[in-house]
Amino acid sequence: MAMLELDFEATVRPLLKTYCVTCHSTSKQKGELDLERFVSMGDIRRHPLIWKKITEQLEHLEMPPADEPQPSVEEIARLSGWIDRTLGALARERAGDPGPVVLRRLSNAEYTYTVRDLTGVASLDPAKEFPIDGAAGEGFMNTGQALVMSPSLVTKYLDAGKAISGHAVFLPDGFEFFAGSSRRDWTEEILTQIRALYAEYTDGHGGSKVN
Repeated sequence: MAMLELDFEATVRPLLKTYCVTCHSTSKQKGELDLERFVSMGDIRRHPLIWKKITEQLEHLEMPPADEPQPSVEEIARLSGWIDRTLGALARERAGDPGPVVLRRLSNAEYTYTVRDLTGVASLDPAKEFPIDGAAGEGFMNTGQALVMSPSLVTKYLDAGKAISGHAVFLPDGFEFFAGSSRRDWTEEILTQIRALYAEYTDGHGGSKVN
């Protein structure tokens, strides 16, 4: 990095000042691009994507514009080469780092399956009243940018939590979740479990003559 910084001061900044800063200064920012703010490698570290875009425009001869002074082939090669080496060094430096991880909520499907796993009740559908999950720019529905939380959705989560708690029955040794939410439903489910237990050890075809 030290050599790249020396090259930046000796070669890159003078080239930017000659061919780029006229249009892309802090005051003008043509195309919303300010190259005058890059005065050190620390500034470049924070905005590598801008330099990737610059090298692409240089390769396609899109910058500088045709009516502006043009750098020589050698100057373009020096600038492009420096950008490639810098981006490569940053990539190696950050290898294995996924970058900032956005705090997000569970998607509707993730929330539903989590509740079912925690309660043991496969029929619960707590997200049925939630709005459909949107997709981020990449097309995925489980990214932090897509899974935002609005005030109305917070209310729906609260309502869903109340509905889930309505399936909980307190027992002498803790609590258990049932598919139904009324006392009659709970009684029927417990009786069904008892019948199933007895059915494992009895014959449902009736009695027979015993010798």
